[in-house]
Amino acid sequence: MPQNNNLTKTRDTMRRYSFIWSKYNNLPPPAQYHFNAMQELIPEKIVRGVLGLEIGCGCGWDTYIMAKNNHSVRIIGLDISDGVYTASRINSNLKNVNIMKGSAADIPLKDASCDFVYSFGVLHHMPDYRKGFLEISRVLKPGSPCFLYLYEDHSDNKIKYFAVKMTAIIRKVTTRIPPRMLYLFSCLLSPLFVIIFGIPAKIFKEFKLTYGLYEKMPFNFATSLFSIRGDIYDRFSAPVEHRFSQRTLYDILNEYNFHDVNIKKLKTIAGWVVWGYKNNV
Repeated sequence: MPQNNNLTKTRDTMRRYSFIWSKYNNLPPPAQYHFNAMQELIPEKIVRGVLGLEIGCGCGWDTYIMAKNNHSVRIIGLDISDGVYTASRINSNLKNVNIMKGSAADIPLKDASCDFVYSFGVLHHMPDYRKGFLEISRVLKPGSPCFLYLYEDHSDNKIKYFAVKMTAIIRKVTTRIPPRMLYLFSCLLSPLFVIIFGIPAKIFKEFKLTYGLYEKMPFNFATSLFSIRGDIYDRFSAPVEHRFSQRTLYDILNEYNFHDVNIKKLKTIAGWVVWGYKNNV
């Protein structure tokens, strides 16, 4: 029964993200995306070696940025959704990119074949995220690193912790709403959230006395009125959402054969940036 339930959630996740990535079909890749925020925080080069894997490439923007700036490295972009068709189009002019449709729970690559694995915001949407960590460890060469972004549980921030709990309750309803209708709802909510959270956060950020409030506010990264419609859709659409404490992530990576684990907060988006190296034995 749990296995069937996980399969249902996986299919629903695929359907909902296939819809949102279709919105990117006619958009050109930006100069900077999630990869750049990760690289700015990590004090070493992410892209390395001969073969790298991006798990959950979505529309392929990060894949494009990594491959365009590292021609000698082949980048494989893997995604479970129909975002792979958008990703294939965006990366069609790059000879060092392969886009594959598949699951992070069953990566279609040989053991010890990758020089690095990169993933932004994916494993926490897997019904069984431990399969994702196990597969990452399997496909990495010994001594090679993974670089991950994962949701934090905000256990040290009462405001955001409460918001997370409320969102989880609301999501029991919103995950039943058809993707197209939920996206419209997200577009309508975006200006409201920007006014309530984004604009005050931008003001609080400018002063030392209120900077702490800026860090604690939900959606403090909002910029323009419709800038967070995708984030709202993601927050209320995903059938599965796991959140992690720093201690939990240390334990998980150690369990799945990683050493020298580093964890930092990506404050601009509110989450954990995690990286570590597969053990040689």
